Amino acid sequence: MLTMHKRPRHHFRLLTVLLLALSMLAAACGGSDSTETKTSATDTESTETEPAETEASGEDYSDFKVVMILDGSAEDGGWNTTHLRSGRKMEANFPGIDFSFVEEIEPGQPATNAFQDAVDAGADLVIGTTFYQFDMMDVADENPEVYFLTWAGFEPQPNVGHFAQASEDGRYMDGIVAGSLTKSNIIGYPVGFPFEEVNRALNAFTLGAREVNPDAEVRAVYLNTWFDPAIEQQAAEALANAGADVIAHEVGSQVYATVMAQNDGYVIGYTNDWSDFEPEAWASSLLFDWSTYYIEQIEDILAGEFEAGNSYGGLKEGWIEFAPYGPDVTQETLDLIDERVAGIIDGTFDIFAGPIMDNQGNIVIAEGETIAFGDRGACCQWLVEGIVGEIPAG
Repeated sequence: MLTMHKRPRHHFRLLTVLLLALSMLAAACGGSDSTETKTSATDTESTETEPAETEASGEDYSDFKVVMILDGSAEDGGWNTTHLRSGRKMEANFPGIDFSFVEEIEPGQPATNAFQDAVDAGADLVIGTTFYQFDMMDVADENPEVYFLTWAGFEPQPNVGHFAQASEDGRYMDGIVAGSLTKSNIIGYPVGFPFEEVNRALNAFTLGAREVNPDAEVRAVYLNTWFDPAIEQQAAEALANAGADVIAHEVGSQVYATVMAQNDGYVIGYTNDWSDFEPEAWASSLLFDWSTYYIEQIEDILAGEFEAGNSYGGLKEGWIEFAPYGPDVTQETLDLIDERVAGIIDGTFDIFAGPIMDNQGNIVIAEGETIAFGDRGACCQWLVEGIVGEIPAG
């Protein structure tokens, strides 16, 4: 169970593509031109950092050193770019803080070495931006005076904080966009690995799509990679050939945008902003903002109030925002998104309110029940009704 941080916040990756699954997708099958001016309270991307209160106070944080460990390129335009952008916001909040990052660190021994190198370089805080838990726990245990933050971990350690994002909060909105744009009622969705976070986001996306378009189906393909352009290209082309006119994804390359542009379709990113890359094909994307979490953890460390454990955040906590929406997303769609975002934040709308059925015809959340927000990290090993595909075994 994920527990919330002690105070409210305001604003893991078999290289074989499932060719059989893709061929089945192909065998299973055979944008709007709104020009109105669109406005939306959620149609913003926060890339600038507001002046920190600490700047006016003249405080100097140059004695505090933070090292961020990235599993890919800081310029990947997605997962790692998002973490670095959040790190820069954190840096701006603490004038003079010693902040650095290292890129392309794979889980395993390279990650263990990177964590140890950071400690040896004098880091007070080391941030791991992917599932590095098993690579860093010994380092953390041997260095109790250093603090560590790592994504999606769960093992208790006095100097370690684990964090994970409520992707569902943003993915539901991306689903609304997809359901409103599709004409074929076929939406492609390549994903990485069959982890709970991936399945949870896929489920929320589908629920959002089917709120506005009950006939929409989401075709999920598990690729067992976080980034492999060749495999992703194959998946995207197979889905487009199967009739998908919208593709969302939770894997990292830009091929989906290119393939959809070539097929007069739409692409929905995963913490990406490709609105300038393929503008006619661009639709939407949630964006993660980890800066609030990073800032709060540093404040707690400096105050001697650090609490180890698991933190989970979404829209209400300020961990999720949105890239600019594409030109074919209508004002009506934006208005609904605003309504749903407001409902999640004030508690009047629950993505996982039952009854919800899986795609095998079983009731997984009964009427009147839900999945409590703090328990969602363990969901899901089932796929909701409307998804074509299944979670791979193992």
